[in-house]
Amino acid sequence: MMFSLDSLKCVAIIYAVAVLWVPVVHAVMVLTPSVTETTRDLGENILIICETETPDSPHWFGPDGTQIPSDAEVGLAARVFAAEQTTFSRLFVNRAEEGDGGVYTCRTDTEEATLQLILQLPLRIESAPSPQQTGLGSDYKIVCQVTSPTTPTFTWYYRGDVIDIDATPRYTLAADGLMITDVMTSDAGPYTCEALNPDTGDSDFQDIVFNVMEDDATPQALDSPSASQLPSVSPTRTLNVTSSRTAGTPNITTETGEGTGDTARDNTSAVVGGGLAGMVLLMAVIVSLYIVYRNNVKRREGRSRGRVNTADRAEDGGM
Repeated sequence: MMFSLDSLKCVAIIYAVAVLWVPVVHAVMVLTPSVTETTRDLGENILIICETETPDSPHWFGPDGTQIPSDAEVGLAARVFAAEQTTFSRLFVNRAEEGDGGVYTCRTDTEEATLQLILQLPLRIESAPSPQQTGLGSDYKIVCQVTSPTTPTFTWYYRGDVIDIDATPRYTLAADGLMITDVMTSDAGPYTCEALNPDTGDSDFQDIVFNVMEDDATPQALDSPSASQLPSVSPTRTLNVTSSRTAGTPNITTETGEGTGDTARDNTSAVVGGGLAGMVLLMAVIVSLYIVYRNNVKRREGRSRGRVNTADRAEDGGM
């Protein structure tokens, strides 16, 4: 069989393409978390992992475009660094600060992937002094100020029970506390302010002791009969955070250091004086008993001599 020159050329070209052609495979880069945007709290420790299918030694670049230093360069004690391997790189942002927010890029020679880091203030109670107090019959707001990235929801507790705000006309829920009008002695006691971020489920709580001042400027005792529970409370919720709370009570016992030394000296003198007086009295009793004893002995001796003399006289008369 004879082949034309053109046919041989075509076969040669096809063979060369089949042997020499190498398919181009693009590496797949994966970020963990596998999102383009993540929101985290300030102060949190953050870890982002970048992986590739080929040994391209990926590197991390910060929001300002500079390469994140590796752990080999700055050590594991650094706050921000990258732990690099041939097929992956882990980005560590420890104790995240406001300046750490922005777009981070994981890059190789052939591809890159980005992730935007958004930092926010975590929910926390900033100010809830304890104890707080006011006068009888006044209007007062029990302060509980909260910092939260979103509008939080509040739950107030009195002596461990949930306060039913709707069923208590004198109580009004405010953004920064619990407003009480026409304060009564029964309002005194331990309260708990609980704030909840409904979007993330984060929560925080603080125990607050509330004292009511009587007309004589004496705080209403928490355990007095008049400091009864509020009329409108709901049963305690079966939440872990509720069961772990312990409402605080005020320490109303005060001690004064003035005059302590004089009092101690007076007490010592009184004890010593009492002891000496007791010893003198005891000696007087002993002496008195001794005198009585000696008198009794003398009387017995006198009686004995009298009986002897009588007997002698009787014998002389008989003779």
